[in-house]
Amino acid sequence: MAIKGMRRASRRRAVVIIKDPEMIKLLADFTRAEILRLLSDRPMTETQLSSKLGLTKAAVGYHLHLLERGGLIEISRVEAEEHGILQKYYSAIAALFIVDPDFMPDDVKRYFLKTQMEHLRGMFSVFRLHDQIFEVSSKDMEELAVAMMRQLKVVGERYAGEFVEDGDAETLRVKIYAEALANLTRQREWSKILRSA
Repeated sequence: MAIKGMRRASRRRAVVIIKDPEMIKLLADFTRAEILRLLSDRPMTETQLSSKLGLTKAAVGYHLHLLERGGLIEISRVEAEEHGILQKYYSAIAALFIVDPDFMPDDVKRYFLKTQMEHLRGMFSVFRLHDQIFEVSSKDMEELAVAMMRQLKVVGERYAGEFVEDGDAETLRVKIYAEALANLTRQREWSKILRSA
């Protein structure tokens, strides 16, 4: 824990690849995923998170407890407010957490598959606007989602030893997704749906 009133350096690991099945289950929750996303950009208090998420402090506190116990967040500093009440600022230990699909428990695979399919739909919409994509079946989408998860792991491993400053998390996420997508477009599965430019 940081010394009261002192601020810790605002750097965090760029990427952490999650292989532990229990930690993966911890990430298979919208609220916890959103808390991690918010805390990966800058430290926040329980009160700030509660306001941002529209949840009670008790609900946010529950999720913070689980994430801290899992080692995914930490208290980066403690500051006294006007009336001497101490506020803990939480930070994610990394800008991006990538789940290793090879260690994903069966009971949460659909959660991560659905999330990845939503990301791909957004990307494919751009390709559709530029008339660079054929029809995409549900089967194709699921196969591509799994392939994308594998590419995210490959690309993420290259960034695992790097650090980022507060506020750089979204830039890093876009960069890693773009590199993973570029890798995916070179794979056999992609050729079924992408028109040649």
